[in-house]
Amino acid sequence: MIRFRCACCGWFVLLLVACDKQQGSGASTAAQGPPESARKQVRVDRPSPSREDVGEAPVDPHAALAAARRMEDAAERNRALAAVAWNAIELDPELASEAFDDLSTDSPDRMRIIQHSAMRRAEQDPVAALEWAESLVTGKEIAAAKCQVALVLAESQPERAANLLSEAGIEGRELEVAAVQVVQRWAARSPSGAAAWVVTFSPGRARDAGIRTVVASWMQQAPPEAFAWMSSLSDSAVRRETALAMAEALLQQPDAIRERWLAHADAKIRDEIADEHDRAMGNIGDNVRPK
Repeated sequence: MIRFRCACCGWFVLLLVACDKQQGSGASTAAQGPPESARKQVRVDRPSPSREDVGEAPVDPHAALAAARRMEDAAERNRALAAVAWNAIELDPELASEAFDDLSTDSPDRMRIIQHSAMRRAEQDPVAALEWAESLVTGKEIAAAKCQVALVLAESQPERAANLLSEAGIEGRELEVAAVQVVQRWAARSPSGAAAWVVTFSPGRARDAGIRTVVASWMQQAPPEAFAWMSSLSDSAVRRETALAMAEALLQQPDAIRERWLAHADAKIRDEIADEHDRAMGNIGDNVRPK
């Protein structure tokens, strides 16, 4: 598990491509679906049930729920319950809640509804959304809900979103994608703050991607400050990851801009970046800008 420490108290493109492939992530869901701002965050795929999914259940939603509850096969029962919940989520929230409560904990169907509900609630009231998240059954469900709340908050309060991710116990690909999205928004406002958070990540893909995101944004905004930050890094592994990210950022710029940016770096920083040239070329491939 990747753990963070709270920063307030103490290959972005590639990962975003991974976001489109991740399980349980995305922005379109039930009925009317989440608002556009949430749609940009994480995809939550709503099932498209057929009558076979619900065992030729009657049209009446309450009868459909009763029929779903009688199903002996657990997987079929979950699919039917999820279909009832999704169909009622806008029209009959109480019925949707009953169907949701009957879903197996941590099941994919239940997790998709949790993700959707957390985003919708956070759009209205983040505090209430977090209280609802705490009422969920398992740590995995709570973490998934908090992740969605953090992604909504990242639009306007990236620092708060970062702290929420730090405390939520989220792990795996979901964490990697969420962290990078938060870092992207935070770095646009305060690259130094985002950088301070990123370097607290444990070694791994989330830290690599976070550093790349910070560096790409910071170099565009203020190269001297970005180089000064790298000079201040004492952790050799973090420093090398930063040098690699800077080499990648530089290679994606026209030659004139590369030289203008590098004019702000001392000889030691230039040498460290040069040492990462071959790895950077391998990473960005066709994205290298011609001279």
